[in-house]
Amino acid sequence: MKKIIMILALAVALLMLIGCGAKQKMEDKLAEKIVETALGGDVDIDGEEVTIKGEDGAVTFGAGEWPDSDLAKIIPEFKDGTITSVVNSEGYVFIIMEEVDEDNLKDYLDKVKSEFTEEAYESKFEDTIAYSATNTDGIAMIVSYTTSDKILSIQASMPEKTE
Repeated sequence: MKKIIMILALAVALLMLIGCGAKQKMEDKLAEKIVETALGGDVDIDGEEVTIKGEDGAVTFGAGEWPDSDLAKIIPEFKDGTITSVVNSEGYVFIIMEEVDEDNLKDYLDKVKSEFTEEAYESKFEDTIAYSATNTDGIAMIVSYTTSDKILSIQASMPEKTE
């Protein structure tokens, strides 16, 4: 009898887990359809990532990991903080990081400054440090850091195509 009760309890627990997974998938699919209808593109929700595919390519919104696009591979990766937000596409990358130590930022800025030297502009105002420049391939990069809340934003964009 105990064996049957144990098997039934295990079966109920498995069904509940499966049901929760199915419910989450249903909610994701519903959200995808709503966004697709509103934006007119193909939307894929996968955990913490949302990808919107349209005529001009795909844009991914997410958090937690350094993006893996070709553009993100060109810019120096910052590894000493918590990635809280990412917008990633073929031509544009925007990353927000929290808990960034100012000493680590200085090392990162030195690396960025050595690779992005064209049209460089640096500013320090109150509690904000910013640097913007392009590299020799025309890729633009902006690094902005707020010392009071230790938030770093990194933006990069491919040069605009001229026809």
